[in-house]
Amino acid sequence: MTCSSRGIRTAALAVVPLILTQPLPGQAKRDPLAGLDTYIEKARTEWAVPGVAVGVVKNDSVVYAKGFGVKEAGKPERVDERTLFAIGSNSKSFTATAVAMLVDQDKLKWDDRATKWLPWFQLYDPYVTREITVRDLLSHRSGLGRRGDALWYGTSYDRDEIIRRVRYLEPNAGFRTQMGYQNIMFLTAGQIVAAASGMSWDDFIKRRIFQPLGMATSNTSVKDLAGQPDVSTPHTIEDGKARPIPWRNIDNIAPAGSINSNVVEMGQYLRFHLGNGTYQGQKLVSSAVLGVTKTPHINTGGVGDSLTHFASYGLAWVLQDYRGKKIAWHNGGIDGMLSEMWTVPEERLGIVVLTNGSPHAMGPAIVMRIIDAYLGAPEKDYSAEGVKQFQQFQAAQAAQQKQLESQRVSGTQPSLPLERYAGTYSDPMYGDFSVALEGGRLVAHFQSFTGPMEHWHYNTFRAVWQPPILGQSKPFLTFQLDATGKVAKVEVEGLATFKALGGAADR
Repeated sequence: MTCSSRGIRTAALAVVPLILTQPLPGQAKRDPLAGLDTYIEKARTEWAVPGVAVGVVKNDSVVYAKGFGVKEAGKPERVDERTLFAIGSNSKSFTATAVAMLVDQDKLKWDDRATKWLPWFQLYDPYVTREITVRDLLSHRSGLGRRGDALWYGTSYDRDEIIRRVRYLEPNAGFRTQMGYQNIMFLTAGQIVAAASGMSWDDFIKRRIFQPLGMATSNTSVKDLAGQPDVSTPHTIEDGKARPIPWRNIDNIAPAGSINSNVVEMGQYLRFHLGNGTYQGQKLVSSAVLGVTKTPHINTGGVGDSLTHFASYGLAWVLQDYRGKKIAWHNGGIDGMLSEMWTVPEERLGIVVLTNGSPHAMGPAIVMRIIDAYLGAPEKDYSAEGVKQFQQFQAAQAAQQKQLESQRVSGTQPSLPLERYAGTYSDPMYGDFSVALEGGRLVAHFQSFTGPMEHWHYNTFRAVWQPPILGQSKPFLTFQLDATGKVAKVEVEGLATFKALGGAADR
């Protein structure tokens, strides 16, 4: 999750040869938007995405804003340019922009230590606790990596409690040595915005960004969707079919991914960024301060094609070159919705793609088609190539699952009667995890998630989470016994190892 479940991509979908981007002498430059409707609808069908909306900003104007498909599979209501979608981790840019505005007012500094504003803030390493700055929080270089998301996803913990519990998350890399996508650090930055401004992160975003940009229907919570007439429904896409799923409330991680918007209003946000902090003649933040968000802060790794030579992360923006132009972009994803937000500053070009389905890679395919058209490059069917790559990925996953099944040891039994595995287990970061015997079978419970369990082999079981936790639907649970034959702990794949506290597991 993003909040993006896909992570950060740093290159185009496919390797393509370097070409001239200017038309030949005497050759008329084609309309960059010609044929785009057809391309988008074809891509939507190929990826089985129910609905998509696309917006394009060029030279400080929204020159394209259209919806395709439906708001909910099986229902007739069409997506239009005002339909609201979750933008997921593209919300991070709003948090970095909010910090920039406070820096511009001398209410905050990029290099303020986090503990200056949140004295109770603590990480696993005391040195990192003391030294980590607002700049570090916004550039994914805390050393924690893409971990700990189960602290907020579907849990009852509020924003401060999530931050308080992250102190137990051991680092997986050295501080400031590599990029590791970290939602909870963006939450921390959002709480610093609240501390420095005297208002909640949500109110700051509404008053200082949404209102000046005329983003009247954009909001920071699924609770604000009630009564809105034009809202899409999230879907999960399985075997080429889209199935509606509920909107997920992620208010407790809001500064990292809770904003909902449409392509017209996101177009205004892109105009503001392409205008270097000025919107319709009004300077909302200085260009120098806002420019810091688009300055490389940490390398993102290899890029792998001839058109992109570097890729780094700024403050909530991925930065790279493409066909000789600088690109600043980000993506986002939360249950059943994926988004893209790209800018080509030298071309005064911005693109936003909002979709109500996942998983798919349709968004980048549409973005690259539009960028190529504006740069004068030959047309390329990125969507068709992406579908082939996605099918190969799915085949590899199926082969991996088949191999896993082959490693299952048949004919084994649990060491203990099932009721001896039931009980309460705990982890200092995630809290309680319980196992109950219900209807003759073990069932796992964690926060809002329930997982009926089947015996796999020996003391390993497999739970079927309902709903899946962060996309993981069938994790393994391995119980460990102590020297007396009692259950001492359970290792939950994708979460943590929880120690037995009470109940039948203590007997």
